[in-house]
Amino acid sequence: MTRLQEMFLFGTFIFYLFKGALYVSLYAALIIVEKHARQRHKQIQLFLCKKRASERERWQVAYSLYEKQSDIPTSKPLELSQLINNPNSFTAYSNVKHCL
Repeated sequence: MTRLQEMFLFGTFIFYLFKGALYVSLYAALIIVEKHARQRHKQIQLFLCKKRASERERWQVAYSLYEKQSDIPTSKPLELSQLINNPNSFTAYSNVKHCL
């Protein structure tokens, strides 16, 4: 093997060694960053849960009134046949022609 081939193989080895080391170091950094992000996410979720509970307690009267309002059944719109047969409906008289 010539000296030039040995230098090329050594350079290739150094390149792959550097590439592997970079991969391992970035992977380790990603693991550490992900660990901190998960901890931060858990802290934020706990904070929001406590904040929602305090807001729920603070606005308990308003929430109870809102829930009572949603419990009241609302009337549904009339179907077409009910509208046509209903004497109080405008559509019941829409087909009547008035003579002046």
